[in-house]
Order: sequence, then structure tokens, then C-alpha cells
Amino acid sequence: NIMETLRKLFANLTNAVVHGGNVVDDDGPKNAVVFDPTHTIETEIKNIKISQKIDYLQKQQPSSSSSPKNNDNEKCKNRYINWQDYYQSPKNLPDDVIDYDRTQLKNINSEPIYAFEIFEYLREKEQSTRCQKYMQHQIEISPKMRAMLVDWMVKVQQNFEFTHEVFYHAIKIIDHFLMNKTIKRNRLQLLGIVSIYIAAKCDKGIYNTIIKDFIFICNNAYTCDDIIKMEIEILQVLEFNLNYPLSYSFLDRYAHCSSQTLETLTLSRYILESSLMDYSFVDELDSKMAAASLLLAIRMKHLQWNKTLDFYTGYNEEDLIELAGRLNRLIKTNTEQESIRIKYSKSVFFAVANIKPLDDI
Repeated sequence: NIMETLRKLFANLTNAVVHGGNVVDDDGPKNAVVFDPTHTIETEIKNIKISQKIDYLQKQQPSSSSSPKNNDNEKCKNRYINWQDYYQSPKNLPDDVIDYDRTQLKNINSEPIYAFEIFEYLREKEQSTRCQKYMQHQIEISPKMRAMLVDWMVKVQQNFEFTHEVFYHAIKIIDHFLMNKTIKRNRLQLLGIVSIYIAAKCDKGIYNTIIKDFIFICNNAYTCDDIIKMEIEILQVLEFNLNYPLSYSFLDRYAHCSSQTLETLTLSRYILESSLMDYSFVDELDSKMAAASLLLAIRMKHLQWNKTLDFYTGYNEEDLIELAGRLNRLIKTNTEQESIRIKYSKSVFFAVANIKPLDDI
């Protein structure tokens, strides 16, 4: 029984979240190996969705015979059907554009059946969750202070080995909170650390740290009670709406669909991540920021934008040229906040920060 299975899995998930996925003893926090029910739930839901889609598509097919006996035989044949056979290409896919998701049918982790629809949905959702400029309402903080916070959070993300999705998600939480509520200067760092804590919890329910670790990296400026209260405040202000489309996800999708090299993708990520520190980009659409970052990287690598990118991004070069120019000027500018530049100067990131920006895009 699927519902009974999910009920048991949810009970396990609740238990894991309550205990924070960690064990604490007198010597301090130690990461414990815990059951990851979230991943199991995702797998169950994925299987349910695939089964439902197969059932739907089977109903659309004309029956070869109305004979009950033949129908029973047909059901037996379809019992172990290959779900890959039911993939449908995007309706408006041009003839000269590769059907990327069809090439990924053996890679279920890329969600090939649903990927195109998922990103169409995210393009719609980013309109309703679009962040607006908010500094005009903030009394004690400034764009420079926000940049300093983001710069510090880059180091937190690296030290705790959080995924880039966690980092981008945390910035979204911060901006949406500040869009809805003013904050005092001495609580800005608290907002940052709790936002990354929430984002880490949302990342498949996995987070490798506990509150004591955050208190330590904040030099004991805040207490456990401060962090818990801020977490509650953030969730209340945002009305528990934490599912934001992320530019990082769009960028990965665009780069893979257009078969970019890992070095070009990494250069795009450097450009995109640099924009997170600049308040002037806070109200731009995530899909457009991702596409503009990729366009700039492509030009810096002396490559060409093409029809495949037109189709999968939904933008052409004319749509992106102004934004790409702003990004080019951004990475040419020396700033006091160097964490992102230093990070992407390392060989593991192909030292893409050392690639010279364009003189004129």
C-alpha cells in the first residue's frame, strides 16, 4: 500500500528532523550516519508519478480488441512496460534543435520525462516570487553591508561543504525577508546564518551541522535561543513559502542542454555567483540572470550562442546583451569582497576568475 509506505516514511522523516541528523556528547557535535527518508520519499513519489503517467498514456491508446480475454492479455504485456517508451518531446521543439531530454532517458536522476515541464513551471513561478528592491525601506543596513554578508556566507558554504543550491537558496531567503521586514544592523549576520541553516534543511532534508556550530562561527555573538527565534520569525514573515526558482538550477539546465564544457559552465557559475553580492541585480529574473551569465561566458570563451540556447533558455542574444554587459562590468571591478574571486581562482574551478573579461560585449 503506497499511502501506508509514505506514512511510515514520513514518520521516519519527522524523527530525523527532530534529532537534527546529529549526535551531541560532552566532546561536542559529531555527525551521525542517519537514515535519509527524504530521498526514499522522493524515490517513491517519482515511481508513483511515472506509474500514473504510464496509466494515463495507456488509456489514450486505442484498444486492439474489445474482447475481455484480449484485454487481459494486453494488461499482462504492459505490466512490466518500459516507461522510457512513453517519453514525449516538447511540442514546439524546432527540427534543428536537439531533444536533450530524450538523450537522458537512461538517466532517471535528470527527470527526463518531466524536466522540460518542470522548467516551464519554474519560469512561470519566478514571476510570482520575483524579488523587489527593498533598501529604500531599510534604515540601518545598506547594499555594501549586504555584500559583506554574502561574502562571509561564501566562506560558510565552503567550510560546511554545503551545496551551491543551499547557498543560492539562502540568499533568496535573505532578500525576500528584507523585502518584507526591516532589520537592525546587529541582527543582519544572524539573518544570514539562520537563512543558510533553513536552506540546508530544505536541501533534501540533509544538513551536516547543528546550532552549536553556527554559534561558534559567529564568535558566540548569538545564543541558541536567538537562532531558534530568528528561524521562527523568518518562516512567519515568508509564510513558509520557501520554494523559489534558483538561477543556479536554470544555469545548469541551459549548460547541459547546449552541451557546454565543464570549464564554460564553471565560468558561468563564477559570473552568476559574483552577481549575488551586487544588490543592483536583486530584482532580475533568475532565468534571465542564468542565461546572461552563460552568454557572457560563451563570449569570453570565443564561442557562439545558438538556436539550441534560444529554445531552452527562452531568450535570444538581443534579450540578454544589456544584462550580460552589466555582468561583464561587474567582474571587471575590483571590490573589497574577494571571497568569490579567490574561490574561483583555484585550479579545482579551472581558475576561471583569472580569465580576462571582455573589453566590450
